[in-house]
Amino acid sequence: MNCVIENTELSSHEGTRSQFNGSTGAIKLGIDVHQDYYVVVKQEGGTNPKPAQRFRKEAFLLWVAKLRSQGSDVHALYEACGFGFGLQRQLSALGITCQVVCPQKLDERNKRVKTDGLDAKALCLKLDRFVQGNRDALALVRVPTEEEEQKRAIHRQREQLVKARKQLEAQGRSLMVNHGFEPTTSWWKPRTFALLQVPAWMKELLSNSQPILVALHERSGP
Repeated sequence: MNCVIENTELSSHEGTRSQFNGSTGAIKLGIDVHQDYYVVVKQEGGTNPKPAQRFRKEAFLLWVAKLRSQGSDVHALYEACGFGFGLQRQLSALGITCQVVCPQKLDERNKRVKTDGLDAKALCLKLDRFVQGNRDALALVRVPTEEEEQKRAIHRQREQLVKARKQLEAQGRSLMVNHGFEPTTSWWKPRTFALLQVPAWMKELLSNSQPILVALHERSGP
């Protein structure tokens, strides 16, 4: 695997801790999630974090499964993002304790340098503190069930359809008002549209969005 960063400088707290601090031999993984790959920093027990590694998604799952198969107690952490909770479920299925946290500022020393490797390392160190017993180290996100996620997706889509319908309907009313016509409520409904008293050119423009509005109404409800 290619090393993403070579700088393994630690924060003041972690920098003073040596490999002799073996209060837990657990493996901690800080994961910076991207659409096509993960950047991962590993820490074994109380030793210093290893340099970051970049994995393709499939390769990472194979790698982490091997860690787990060796009998290691493995913990993982990543930030909630637009990629859902699939990774958390995949790791949990492998017997790995995976936590998800709210997105946050990870540059605790305010260096104003942001790289995937530094983010993964910061997550790894926060996870280490959490595993050591500092429950305030992480702002955990509740992982929803797949059924809950499906219901949320359906609800979000309905809201988007309703919003799109209202925008198109408002555009039609604005067209009427701008040319001196009284706006007609629900002008796009088939019976109302058939009786709409506007010039032919305007009705032709409205006819471009009228069937779309009917379809949106059928899919989103009142």
